[in-house]
Amino acid sequence: MSMQRYPEDKTIAGRTKEIEIKVARIQEFLEKEGLNALYLTLAPNFAWITAGGDGVITICMEGSCAAALITKEGKRYIITNEIEDRRMREEQQLEELGFEVVSQNWFDNKNAEYIEKFAGDLAKVGSDTHFGKCRMIGAHIKNLHASLTHNEICRYQYLGDTMSTALEAYLATTKPGMTEFDIVAGVSNALWPHEIGQVLFLVASDERVYNHRHPIPTMKKSDKLLMVSCNGRYKGLITTTTRMVYYGNPTQEFLTQFDKTCEIECRMIAATKAGVDEIVPHRIGKASYEEFGQGPMYYKHAQGGPQSYYNRYYSVSETMHEITVENQCYCYQPVIDGTKTEDAFIVMSDGPLMVTKPMSFPKITKTIDGVTMERPGILVID
Repeated sequence: MSMQRYPEDKTIAGRTKEIEIKVARIQEFLEKEGLNALYLTLAPNFAWITAGGDGVITICMEGSCAAALITKEGKRYIITNEIEDRRMREEQQLEELGFEVVSQNWFDNKNAEYIEKFAGDLAKVGSDTHFGKCRMIGAHIKNLHASLTHNEICRYQYLGDTMSTALEAYLATTKPGMTEFDIVAGVSNALWPHEIGQVLFLVASDERVYNHRHPIPTMKKSDKLLMVSCNGRYKGLITTTTRMVYYGNPTQEFLTQFDKTCEIECRMIAATKAGVDEIVPHRIGKASYEEFGQGPMYYKHAQGGPQSYYNRYYSVSETMHEITVENQCYCYQPVIDGTKTEDAFIVMSDGPLMVTKPMSFPKITKTIDGVTMERPGILVID
């Protein structure tokens, strides 16, 4: 397991260096596809190309309040309106980062005119959404995201360490009788002060842990068992994690089942390497369910896949898998009825670099094929 530390470079120079790497990737892609420019309108893509810029206004919407246009010559434009113009210049610092910010009245809808002015025929422009005559190439953009830059790894380490620490510290304060919505409120309160926005909360107590793979929170009160799955976002990057709490004394059978669930995840992590098809760790996970007498569990939940600016770009399966690249982030989530383990990691040259990991929770140490990993155990609260 990689133990490297990466401090985030928040300077204009550091962010500009990251953007230049991404613009070069776009230029190579445009040359290959015979396009004049790439038009990015979605918030995840806006955050990616601006090195952590924030285009999110309405949290439940995927669209950005400003769009980016990158030409084959490497010129960079931000197309927005008067509502967002000042924030894009002052707080997002986009002009300092090398973008030309162009604006319009909120009612003008001149984006197509701006694109034609800077890049020519719309039919020669790729877009991440359906827009006029632009060529829809959204499915290809995930490949531009795949290999994280140095500064993205830095941001991921901040997100993972901070989120793990805050989440685990809060969960240690929970008590039987709290509702699942009480838990959501507490986790949210623990994360927001650290600039970590929430993308997803799954909270289940007792029988709901066994019955539902995606347990959105309810007003049910907890008694013995609690599972919290949280997706947090920092400067566009998203990570995902799950922690489990038991109030009282869990049976040895339950602890053994949790350990097997953890073993499946660790086997998949150890097998995920640059240059290896994603189907390899996926099949190892499936075979592990069978080995542990839990074959049907494989069919009850997706097993995970690559992430960065999306919590999952897709779930790896026999019909959807690609080749892993160095510095790519993944998260697997094996589940056996009643137990789940889930932490993100980055595929590094010297082994997996865990994004989220146990900080104050009990630790389970596993070594698989020479890769040693520390995984969170169940927090038992008497």
